Amino acid sequence: MAVAAMRELLDHAKKNQYAVGYFEAFNMDFMLAILDAAQETKSPAIIGFGGQFLSSQNREIQEDIYIYGALAREAAVRASVPVAILLNEADREDMIYQGMNAGFNAVMYQKSGESAGDTLRITKEICRVAHMLGIDVESEIGELPCSDIGSGTMTVGKRTDIIEAKSFFMETGIDALAVAIGNVHLLESDKSPIDFQLLSELREEIPIPLVLHGGTGIHPKDMKTAIQYGICKINVGTVLKRAYIEALGKFYTERDISRVDPHITIGWGGKDDMMASGRAAVTSKVKEFIKLFGSEGQAGLR
Repeated sequence: MAVAAMRELLDHAKKNQYAVGYFEAFNMDFMLAILDAAQETKSPAIIGFGGQFLSSQNREIQEDIYIYGALAREAAVRASVPVAILLNEADREDMIYQGMNAGFNAVMYQKSGESAGDTLRITKEICRVAHMLGIDVESEIGELPCSDIGSGTMTVGKRTDIIEAKSFFMETGIDALAVAIGNVHLLESDKSPIDFQLLSELREEIPIPLVLHGGTGIHPKDMKTAIQYGICKINVGTVLKRAYIEALGKFYTERDISRVDPHITIGWGGKDDMMASGRAAVTSKVKEFIKLFGSEGQAGLR
């Protein structure tokens, strides 16, 4: 099936009152697990990689975005359901343009601490170039708090301002807007309450699809309500990593690792392959979210 435009998927979701999941991949296993879930449930999906993950200064070996883009695009082309490919939350302007060349058909620029004027100027130019190439652009107004499970702390975020969001959309021409309405990045141990009054007001003023990041930390009931209020896309990442880690942990505790066959344990693909167990766990978790979002069976996009 041909690669789908993200805006096409979100417009269909908006019209039919469901949400498309952006399930962030971190390697090929994650990406294939996400597509397994989407194809088994006949759901449209958005796959991709985090720009800040790819460009992290903590990496001893820097990643090549062109390899990631080519991998995601080929996987999307070969999928039996419509799939968009997003370079998510890239904090470098040059990486956004590299992503466009690498095969991503949607991009999101986000740089914490940057002035509103600079973000507006940079995003406006990104939209100009992206739209000439048939690429969609997502942006965020406001800032999500960020939770740290290790220290138990949380940064202070900033709720989306309606006037600022409307002005930003009108001046830049972005295709989707991520909003900060109580949602929190990386929140695992708790669920954060959503400000539905603010979401309702944003929906009245902003005609483009609205997006929720931080899906791991949102209660399922609130997700369903948010979709009814007009959320068309929900981002999920942290909980997928946690599912993978727990699957591998279980694999280790159930076996004497010093005595397993390395060939069967890595790359064999059966029940005794630890990578296969991780992939299956991610697939199962993505299917839960697809059903929660209401996108199951929507792959026909009629």
